[in-house]
Amino acid sequence: MADIVIKNGRVVTPSGIINGGVAIDGQKIMHIGSDASLPRGNRTIDAEWNFVIPGLIDPHVHMGSSEDQSLEQGLSITLPVETEGALHGGITTFGHFVGVKEEPILPRLETTIALGEQYSFTDFFCHAYIMGEHHLAEQAKLCERGVTSFKHFFNAYKTRKGEEQFNHLGPIDAGILFQSLEFVAKFGYPCLGMVHCEDADIFSILEERLRVAGRNDLAAWAESHPNSVEYIRIIYALEIAKMTGAPLYVVHISTAEGVDLVVQAQQDGYCVWGETCPQYLTHTADMETEIGCWGKVNPSLKYKKDNKRLWQGIRAGGITNIGNDHGTGGRTVLTKEAGKGKHDNIWDSRVGIRGGLEHMLPVMMTFGVNSNRITIEDLVRICSTNTAKAFGLYPKKGVILPGSDADLVIVDPDKKATIDKNFYHCLCEVSIYDGWKVKGIARTVLMRGEVMVENYCMTAKASHGRYIPRPIY
Repeated sequence: MADIVIKNGRVVTPSGIINGGVAIDGQKIMHIGSDASLPRGNRTIDAEWNFVIPGLIDPHVHMGSSEDQSLEQGLSITLPVETEGALHGGITTFGHFVGVKEEPILPRLETTIALGEQYSFTDFFCHAYIMGEHHLAEQAKLCERGVTSFKHFFNAYKTRKGEEQFNHLGPIDAGILFQSLEFVAKFGYPCLGMVHCEDADIFSILEERLRVAGRNDLAAWAESHPNSVEYIRIIYALEIAKMTGAPLYVVHISTAEGVDLVVQAQQDGYCVWGETCPQYLTHTADMETEIGCWGKVNPSLKYKKDNKRLWQGIRAGGITNIGNDHGTGGRTVLTKEAGKGKHDNIWDSRVGIRGGLEHMLPVMMTFGVNSNRITIEDLVRICSTNTAKAFGLYPKKGVILPGSDADLVIVDPDKKATIDKNFYHCLCEVSIYDGWKVKGIARTVLMRGEVMVENYCMTAKASHGRYIPRPIY
């Protein structure tokens, strides 16, 4: 006898799509098979021939910002609403970044874990920022606490005019990255080095030149952050990873050249993961009229040739993961536009694309699966399974297998919606997808065997999320 049985679905498993369903015992999956093979359940959910997929995992979330008065205030306010939006987007687990450049990481980690388990509707794991020698000294203890992924700004976020909201972050040089990746290589799986690759020494000069020239449109942001500033830092990071023997995870790749570099490294036998974000698949730098400063993001939006290569990378290699780089600063019109309007304000507006936890699945369904750019199996691989593998969560998360957590999403591939002010359950007044039509929505969402969303409506009444420490092998 099962607690819950999902029947009459198209279940996406590692071995292919099974016409049938899933049986759940407590928090775990107990059986996958044809409807005839399923045990009786205390409760039965009819999937109505929709897809049944593992809960999505967003590895790239910033659940707090410089707008918050404190870490505690920011997390207590943002976690409930943002993770409710995540559930509506089929995301049942997210990875959150912890740390500021002048403080130790471990105390902030403990606060984050406590507040996450108090306020989050979804499960979560944590990454640590490495921004100096003092953070290198914490890596071993962080691993003991289950934080085994370390992010490095190589070398973005140098303090400069117009980007004061990032003064709590700091770039690292090649020496810090080398030492950190040495630790990663020595510690072993699931320890992982993450890199944000942009050359601030170059793009800071280009920004100032365009400012002086009177340019302040969306295209100017792309011109000041050209493909080459990502390309040269990815090369640099890959060579350091090869020297140390550490696995590398390149975050938010935005360029065709970045995909090519990751493909070559993978073909050469190196363990390299390549992440992109939905905005780099669907938007370009020439969309001033449509999105204006709402499209300001690091790295910048690029061009159609980059969109095309990124989609190819999902199918054929190079792009192994999807993250949203979801942040909780600048979620309102006022805070995004700095009170100066949507257009002609690129330098003063706030960086970041909002609402990703909620729009990722419908965007990937609409412009990926339903547009025949990728398959539903591809979507599961890059949005769930690969992320679980990269960050040491597999097979607990990211897959429909007996013994895995019963994190399940019933996706109606034909359900249509318009992304507007009524679409988001999270706080997002400034979506770059505003007015876009999407098709493919999460109908029902279960997390560790508990129904959190049913027939598009939130049913969970209290936080259910738990911190997931990654194991030490």
